[in-house]
Amino acid sequence: MNVPEASATRFTKGIVHPDLWLWDSWTCKSEGKDHLYCLAFARKDSEGRPTSPAQRNDFTFHIRHFESEDAGASWHDRGAVVQSSSEPNVTLSDNIWSGSTLKDSDGKFLFAYTGLPRVSMDRRFLQTICIAESAVPDNVPGLPLTPVSDPVRDYDSIRAAGYFLGEREMLGANCGESGGPILAWRDPFLFMHGDRIHALWAAKAAPLQPAVAHAILSRNDSGDFVVDELLPPMLLPDGDEFTQAEVPKIYFDASNQQYWLIISACNRISEDQPDDEIVKDQRLYVSESLRGPWIQYRGTTSVIPDIEHLFGASVMDADFPAGQLTLIAPYTEMADPSLQLTFAPVATVALPGRDQMTALLGRSLADGA
Repeated sequence: MNVPEASATRFTKGIVHPDLWLWDSWTCKSEGKDHLYCLAFARKDSEGRPTSPAQRNDFTFHIRHFESEDAGASWHDRGAVVQSSSEPNVTLSDNIWSGSTLKDSDGKFLFAYTGLPRVSMDRRFLQTICIAESAVPDNVPGLPLTPVSDPVRDYDSIRAAGYFLGEREMLGANCGESGGPILAWRDPFLFMHGDRIHALWAAKAAPLQPAVAHAILSRNDSGDFVVDELLPPMLLPDGDEFTQAEVPKIYFDASNQQYWLIISACNRISEDQPDDEIVKDQRLYVSESLRGPWIQYRGTTSVIPDIEHLFGASVMDADFPAGQLTLIAPYTEMADPSLQLTFAPVATVALPGRDQMTALLGRSLADGA
């Protein structure tokens, strides 16, 4: 596994890293700085041969950390913060996928991530939900050996909560589940709600029905995070338009007492599908309740316009009184080759005005959406 050292380049107008392919994103603020995290693997393998975005699943990933002091106008590479390991560690012995970073009420940084344990070459996509802790935003001194949620260990309780999982002995199968895409139990997003830590992650309610998992977390006697309550799947009003609701994130508008949910939607069914058959977009929803019902933020569609080929987005800033979100996101493999798996400059998304929002929520809720 080749993990390049931090680049000395000051990246402006996005991040086109000379040594890394980058995708997915999550952010955290601390002491006036924006911290950006993403998945990464090297543009050259350990023997110096060029790699490509299409080869992504052939390599192990790491979580990369970037830092900005000017609201995302420029970024500095701070290196790898969490790496996958070939050692027998149940959380990420095969690979590591996306997550989130939360600075909790005690000032600690909680790093949630998807750990992929090594099972077999035919089951490369078994996923577990994990949380590590650190006193600083750029170094994780130790990783948990026990996941917060494990589809194998917790199979019965996950199914009982209303989520779809394929056959236990086939979890993580490369060929997908029951005619649908691969297992979805990934991309944990941590957030505070009241005095409790909650988590969302990508899940399924049926083989081809995407859902967002929602859990309330607590600590056990050993101080490790555990699922205190796994709530039923959150369904999306246009979930029949895509098969995967990835890297979900939620933001609260205190001024209007509304919740905003952003997901990265994809219609992929098989990992073998060519890119020209895949549609990826960013979708945004609003609700007056943390649990929904979720309403498409543009009334007839949830797709965020004018950010073509961006995926795995995060909200860097939410100015709800001004009606706008500031997003950062990487380009997908559908973008121009020079842009693929690089970060775009920050983008601004306009939200509906108060009158539009009142009409939207009032009409949708009256319709029972």
